[in-house]
Amino acid sequence: MRWLRAATTGLAGLGAICGAWPTWMLADEPAATRPRAAAMLEGGSRQPPPPRDLVVARRTLRQRFGKTLFRADSHAGARQAADRLFEAAVTETDRPLKWLLLDEARRLGMQAGDAATIDEAVTLAAASYDFDAIELEIESLARVPLRALDRSRAGELAEVAERLATRAEADGRLGLAVDAQMLAVRGWQRAGNREATRRAAIRHDQLDHARVTASP
Repeated sequence: MRWLRAATTGLAGLGAICGAWPTWMLADEPAATRPRAAAMLEGGSRQPPPPRDLVVARRTLRQRFGKTLFRADSHAGARQAADRLFEAAVTETDRPLKWLLLDEARRLGMQAGDAATIDEAVTLAAASYDFDAIELEIESLARVPLRALDRSRAGELAEVAERLATRAEADGRLGLAVDAQMLAVRGWQRAGNREATRRAAIRHDQLDHARVTASP
């Protein structure tokens, strides 16, 4: 994420210009995600499957969901396809295939510029596998082409990014918090929300200051 951190230079000091920033609270996990995440919890190894274990799973994915994925060429189609993958993943007992189902849903979210789908895919995967969920979600959001988003989806991306910034800050991972908050600034800019952009920029500066101060 170094390239994303470097991109914050142009907005450095913007928060100082805009004034004080409000108290931020950790956002609740989306209600629609919680039941599915609870259903994913299980015993056994929690490591993501190695590439060699994904060969057969990838073939099965194409056989079972090829038509669904083929039709995922629009925002609505991608969301419907992702929902099918989420539903299948909840009851899937083959761990490599379950991982692929969720990873494909995440890819669809990136392709469609759907931050909510990305967020749900990573959240559900984290319920069954051990990996750096915060970093993966930030990287996934960073690959969404903001210029292709309408105002609503850009605002949604900004909201998801702000939640990630808060989670990263709570974990003491200030570098990731700065990266996530920069995504929020860019998202609100794309959404045309000046007040939210101002608040996000102020918070970005606050996090960046904390990161620099905490550096050895």
